[in-house]
This record gives sequence, C-alpha cells and structure tokens, in this order.
Amino acid sequence: MALFAIGAASAEISDVDTSDWLNITINNISFQIPPEYEGGRCESDFYLKDNVFTFGLVTLEDDKSLRQNYGYESTLDELYDVEEMEIDGHNAVAFYSHRSIVDHDVTYLYFESNKTFYALSYDGNEVNDTMKKIVSYSPKSEFSKEKFDEKLNKMQDDYIEEQMEYEEAYAYEEGYRNGYSQGSMSHRNSHDDYFAYYLFYKLGQRSR
Repeated sequence: MALFAIGAASAEISDVDTSDWLNITINNISFQIPPEYEGGRCESDFYLKDNVFTFGLVTLEDDKSLRQNYGYESTLDELYDVEEMEIDGHNAVAFYSHRSIVDHDVTYLYFESNKTFYALSYDGNEVNDTMKKIVSYSPKSEFSKEKFDEKLNKMQDDYIEEQMEYEEAYAYEEGYRNGYSQGSMSHRNSHDDYFAYYLFYKLGQRSR
C-alpha cells in the first residue's frame, strides 16, 4: 500500500489556445476540453474518452464516491509520486502512477470547485498547462487549503479503515471454511447463509 507525503508546488498557467476547444457540462458546471478528447461519453456526472486511463473527468459529489476514488488512488501500489498545487484558485493534488493494466503512466488530478470534488485522469506523467486550463474553467475553490487537506486526509483514513475491515471479514471467512469444513452439510449451510449476509452487508458498505 503506497502512502506519500504531499509537497507543495505552484502551478501557474501559461497561455493556451482554446479557440477550438469543446464545451462539456459535468455536474451542471461548464468545462472546456481539447479536441483530441472529442467523442467521449458524456453523462450528468462524468465525461469519459475510451477509459479513465486515457481521459476522464468525474464528479465526486459525496463522501462515499470521494472516499472510494481518492482513497484507492492515494494507496495504490503503482503510485510513484504525489504533488499538491494551486491552479488558478483551485486547491489540487496530483497522483502519478504507472498502470500495468494499460502499460503507461496515468495522472489523477483531484481538485475542489464550489465545494465539490472532481477527478481529472489522463494518460500522462505531469500536470501540464493544458490540464491546468481544464481545471481553471470551473468555479474557484470554496475550501481553504487547511479544509481541503483535512477533507482528503479523512477520506484516505476512512478508506484504509474500510479495507482493514474487509480484510478481517475475508480472514474470518477463510478461518470459518477451514474450521468447519468437516461439519455436517446442513450445519455448514446455515452458517454459510449467515456469513454470506454478513459479507454482502460489508461489501455493500464499500461499494460506490
């Protein structure tokens, strides 16, 4: 499980020609994106070109979605660097990882706009001026830097705690299967049904 300290960095935006950029609406907020990402799937809460490892802009509108998304990326084994920055009035943090599933680097850029968190993900290993410009189109941060950090740290802690609970449930299941494998079929079925309900409940807590 990867855990990285966050270092501060500035993120000034140089001039970017956006004359041919496309308008998209995510969570009732208007964004602009470069034409190379045209033709993606656009829903009320996300825009996706091919997959999240190519280009994605997703609304993390509640603690559950933020916890699962941010918590997962912030503890990923393939994560190799993290950088915190301010982008044109937006608090932001970037995670850089090499994803074996697609065999290329992926950046996840989390930022807050008008008290809502977003995840901008793409094929690349830096937060360049183009990506900064995408972020700049949304309303500026409502959270202070302190509140931004506090929120994300809590989401990471809560995610880790959930993972530990899942691991404990899995260990309990394995121990039960090994310990009761010689019991009567009817007795085992009764306990298996109860444990299946327990697992369903725990997994339901972790699902998005």
